[in-house]
Amino acid sequence: MWIRALVLSPIYRHPILRICLLLFLGFCLLTLNGLSSEASYASSSAEMPGDDAVTFAAFDEIRRTQVRKVKVEGNETFSDMVLKDNIATEAPGFFRRVQFWRRGGYDFSETEVRRDVIRIERFYRRRGFYDINVTHQIEEGKREHQRIVTFIVQEGEPTIVDNLELIFENTDEDFAEEIKEFRDFQRARSSNPLSEGRRYEVVRHPDIEANYLNALRNSGFAFARTRIEAEVDTVARLADVRVIMEPKQIATFRNIEVEGDLTVSESLIRYQSGIREGQQYSLRRMRDGQQLLFRHPLVRLATLSIPEQEPGEFVDIRIRIREQSLRSVQVLAGFGNEELLRGQVSWTHRNPFGNGHRFSVTTRASFIEQRANLEYLVPGFVNPRSNLSISPFGVRRIEENFELYRAGINNNLTYYHSQYLIGSVSYEFSRNDETARDGRSSISDSTQVYNVSALRLGALYNESTSERGQGWSVRPFAEFSGFAGTGSINYQRFSLDVRRFIDFSSTTKLALRVDSGLLLSGDPFSTPANIRFYSGGTNSVRGYSRRQLGPKRAVTDEDGNFQQYVPIGGQSMLMFNSEIRQDLPFLLNGLQIAGFLDGGQVWVNYTDTNPADFKYGAGGGVRYMSPIGPIRLDIGWKLNPGEEDLNSFEGQSFGGVNRWAIHFSIGQAF
Repeated sequence: MWIRALVLSPIYRHPILRICLLLFLGFCLLTLNGLSSEASYASSSAEMPGDDAVTFAAFDEIRRTQVRKVKVEGNETFSDMVLKDNIATEAPGFFRRVQFWRRGGYDFSETEVRRDVIRIERFYRRRGFYDINVTHQIEEGKREHQRIVTFIVQEGEPTIVDNLELIFENTDEDFAEEIKEFRDFQRARSSNPLSEGRRYEVVRHPDIEANYLNALRNSGFAFARTRIEAEVDTVARLADVRVIMEPKQIATFRNIEVEGDLTVSESLIRYQSGIREGQQYSLRRMRDGQQLLFRHPLVRLATLSIPEQEPGEFVDIRIRIREQSLRSVQVLAGFGNEELLRGQVSWTHRNPFGNGHRFSVTTRASFIEQRANLEYLVPGFVNPRSNLSISPFGVRRIEENFELYRAGINNNLTYYHSQYLIGSVSYEFSRNDETARDGRSSISDSTQVYNVSALRLGALYNESTSERGQGWSVRPFAEFSGFAGTGSINYQRFSLDVRRFIDFSSTTKLALRVDSGLLLSGDPFSTPANIRFYSGGTNSVRGYSRRQLGPKRAVTDEDGNFQQYVPIGGQSMLMFNSEIRQDLPFLLNGLQIAGFLDGGQVWVNYTDTNPADFKYGAGGGVRYMSPIGPIRLDIGWKLNPGEEDLNSFEGQSFGGVNRWAIHFSIGQAF
C-alpha cells in the first residue's frame, strides 16, 4: 500500500526524484530477495543430516576465498607493476571493488600462487638474475574469505656481459671490417643491449639477432643469417656473448613477379612499388615498396616476399596484389552540436580508363557548409611517391558574421616521403561572393566579390600510427595569395599545429596540442572575413561555442537596442589544449573518460598578440570508441570570461549565454 501511495504522490512526478525512488525500490527488492534466499537455504540445510558440514560447504560455495591484495617486496630492478603483469594471481583494483554487484573473479588458489613463484623466478633468470629466490606469504584479510598474497623477492647479483664478440663466418676479414662500417650495422651495434659491462639477458637474444639481420639485409645481403651463442659462468656471474653472422653475397633485384587478378598492367604495379631490376637489394626498399603499393587507390592488399631460391648475387621477389572494387558508393552521416546534422555521399571509380587513375564525385552538407566537388587523381604522377589531384568545386558557407559562395578549382601535388612525413603543394583559383551578416540576417548592401589565386604549401609529420599511439604530430602550413599579380586580394597566411601524445600506461594517455596562426595583410578588415582566424568550439577551446572566443562586434537594431555579438576574427590566433584520457575497460570495452584544460585568444591585429590575454576553459567528458569513431561528449566551463563572452553590453547582462558549454561530436577533439 505504501508503494502505491508513494507512486501516486506529487513528489513522484519530479523526474530526478522519480529516478532516485526507482533505484531505491530496486535496491530494496534485491535485498529482500537475498534475505529470502538465505532463509530458504538455512531452513533447507537444517533438515539435512550432518548439517554442520553441509552448512560449511554451502557457505564456502557462497563466499569463496578471494584475493584481496597482491604485494611484492624486495624487488629493486623491476617494478611491482611489471612483476604483477607476469603472474596469474591478481587482486581487484579500486574501481572493481566499488562494483559490489560483481562478486565473481579473483578467486584465491594456493596452487596458482606457487606457480607464480616459479613464474617470477623464470622472469628474473631470463634477465640475468640466476641467484633469484622468491618466497610467498598468505595472510587473512579483514574478512575471513579474503586473502592478502605477498611475494618476497631476493634478487641477488645480476650476471654481467664480460665479453662481446662479433664473428663473421665464411667472410673475408677485410670485407668483414668493411661491413662493420656500414651505417645500418653501426646503428645495430650501438643499440645492442648486451654490450660489455651491461646485464646479460637471454630474453634479448631474438631482438639482437633481428637487429643485426635487418642491418645486413638493409645493406644488400638478401640471404644473410645470424645467431647468438653465449657461455654463462653463474658462479662468477659473467657471460661471454658471440653474435655469429654469415652475410653471404650482396644481391641485386632481378625478376619481379606480379600475382593477382588485375585490371591494370603488371608494369604499373612494378612502377608503383618503386623497385627496379638491377637495384641493390634492401629490406627497407621492400617495406617502402609495400607502403607505396598500399597508397595506390586501386590496391586493397599488397605483399612482397622472396620466394624459395638459391643464395647468390641475384634475388627474385614476388608481389601479390588484391584490388579494391572498381566502383563504390559511400554514404556517411554524423551529428554534432555545432553543425548539427551532417552527411556525405560520394561515388568513386578507381580505374576509369584502365590506367589506375581515380575519379570521384562527392557532395557533403551540414547546417554550416554545403559543398560539391569532382576529383581526378593521378597516382605516381612524377614518381611512385607523388600524386596529382585536379578538383573543381562549389561551396556555400553560412557563418554568424558572413555568408559565402565559392566556386573554383584546386590542383594539388602530394609527395609521400616516408611513413611519417608527407608534403604537398597546391594552387587554387576561386571566385568568391561574400555577404556580411549580423547574426541571423544578411546585410545586402555589404557584399564583396573577389578572386583568390593562392599557392599553398603544407606538410604533415606524424609519428602516431594504429600500432603506436604516442609520439609527435606537426602540421605546418603557408598560403600566398595574389602572387605574380594574380587574384584581387593579396595576403600571406601561416599556421602551425603541434601535437604530442604520451602513453602513461596501456589505459592512460596525455594529449597536448598548440595551434597558432598569422595573417599578414594591410588593414585587418581589408581581408575577407572568410580568411581571418577564429577560435572556440568543439575542436578548439572548449567552454566556448563555435568561433565565440576572440573579438566580437555588437549588433543593434534600428533604435540602438542591443541584439547580440558576432565574431569578427583576427590576424593572429594562439591556443592550446591539454587532455588526460583514461580507458575504463572494467566497466565497458571502448569507454573512456577525459579531463581537459584549454586556452587561447584571437587578436584583430597581429601586433597586439599577447598570451596574457588568454581565455581558459576546463572540464571533462566521456568517449565511447565505436566502430565509426569516438563518440564524444564534453562539458567545458569558462574560467575567466569577459563581458562579451557572457553577452553583457554596456554593463547590462542580456543573458542567453552560460559559463558552461556542451560539446557533442564524433571524433577526438585533436
